[in-house]
Amino acid sequence: MQALLPRRMALWAALAVSASVLAACGGGGGGQTAVVTPQPTPKLEDGFGAGFGNLFRANANSEPVKPMTSDVKAVDPSAAPTPLH
Repeated sequence: MQALLPRRMALWAALAVSASVLAACGGGGGGQTAVVTPQPTPKLEDGFGAGFGNLFRANANSEPVKPMTSDVKAVDPSAAPTPLH
């Protein structure tokens, strides 16, 4: 029984090494390379919501945009203040 355990461990180690080598090579798929296009980094002004990023980058001489009622959120003066972190 003790001789069988090192053999099994050796087989599992060989299997793990061969699987990692094949994964690193791309599985031997005939020289295909994967092209990864980088994602553009999000701009700070896009995180403010209500289309602020598009309006911020708009041409200064473009037609003004009529504000929608959902663009400005009403403030409740009786609400408890939000604690700062």
